[in-house]
Amino acid sequence: MSATHGEIDPLVRETTTITRTDRPLRRAAALAALVLAAAGGIGASTALWPLLIVPIVLAVPIAGWTGLATVLVASSGLGAIVVSRGASGAQVAVGLGAAAVASVLAGARHMRVVRALDRVSGASLRDRLTGLYNYAYFSDALAQEHSRSARYGGPLSLVLFDIDHFKSFNDTHGHAAGNELLAAVGRVFAKERRSTDIVARFGGEEFALLVPGSADMAVEAAERVRRSVERLEVPVGGYRHAGRTISAGVAALRPDDTPEDLLERADRALYLSKGRGRNRVSVAADTAEAPLRRAV
Repeated sequence: MSATHGEIDPLVRETTTITRTDRPLRRAAALAALVLAAAGGIGASTALWPLLIVPIVLAVPIAGWTGLATVLVASSGLGAIVVSRGASGAQVAVGLGAAAVASVLAGARHMRVVRALDRVSGASLRDRLTGLYNYAYFSDALAQEHSRSARYGGPLSLVLFDIDHFKSFNDTHGHAAGNELLAAVGRVFAKERRSTDIVARFGGEEFALLVPGSADMAVEAAERVRRSVERLEVPVGGYRHAGRTISAGVAALRPDDTPEDLLERADRALYLSKGRGRNRVSVAADTAEAPLRRAV
């Protein structure tokens, strides 16, 4: 099956999980090293107490607001030691206070940048028109779910969808109406999917649904989508017009399947649905000799 590839982005869920668990630990270790370095300098000479400013200012960008609170507590203790050795308490207090204010300002800007980067990263994984994941994300997710299923033995099923007679709808009502239909179908998928399912715009008028479950569960999910799409109406030339139906093909992962094998069998099942009259769901078990030929 041909597909229109979205923006290529290597981010997948497993990578995200590793980042969320490992990166905070590395940052906390880096912050702790800075605090220890400052403490070592102060131990050598109380005149070096301004070294405390470094971990305070960097606390929020490195370890967040919790990191700042932790460093401030540690710095207060070290500051008390400096004062007990004859340094000016007021001077130390002003220095630490100014460093804390600088950290808050730097941290606020850092958090804004992080949120902006998160939005950009999320947008690169989404199809703009439908709001669903794009082909690049789906391709990575399929590989990851295949590896997870092979490792732990859990079931995995794939459903491929294709809007029936979409080209004729576009030719008759125009591309704006076609885009509205695609967006409406995207909303159906977003509403009908389970939280564990992964749904993506596969390309053009094609969609993919990855179900961490049996073929029966995938058929149920596909039927929910099919029935909802069947009832769609979209705005056309100032009035509402019935949309289009959708066909689906389901394949369950077999022990010796590669991701490409799973895709091919779901593809054959989809073409079988097209050949049987469209607006239906077919399962790959019925498709051993189904031809790989588009039925438009």
